[in-house]
Amino acid sequence: MITREADYAIRVVLFLAQHNEDGAVSTADLAEEMEIPYRFLRKIVRRMVEAELVVSQRGQGGGLRLARPKKEVSLADVLNAIDPAGVKLNLCMMNSEECQRSKTCEITKKFAALQATLDEKLNSITFDTF
Repeated sequence: MITREADYAIRVVLFLAQHNEDGAVSTADLAEEMEIPYRFLRKIVRRMVEAELVVSQRGQGGGLRLARPKKEVSLADVLNAIDPAGVKLNLCMMNSEECQRSKTCEITKKFAALQATLDEKLNSITFDTF
């Protein structure tokens, strides 16, 4: 399940993608516009800056912008920046080397195929398609 934090991050990136031409958006304005608690938004933005999805600039004319063109930002990028475990079918898909049974477990192979399909779909959805 996608967490509330991941949902908010998706909405933030979508908003920034749709208002890309308007310049930077302040975190306070974004919090008000998106109805996201300011402190929670700052935490989310910090993670998106670390993942190089969003650029944050201080001062006059500062605010938040996408770090790259919206056609180069995928839904997978956002979800993996905020909650990488949230888009994995099970723990084996996070790191199969940690699972002692991964080489002999029949379901792992099926999960891996499903995970590859899910990853492909999430990577194919970019923010220029909205």
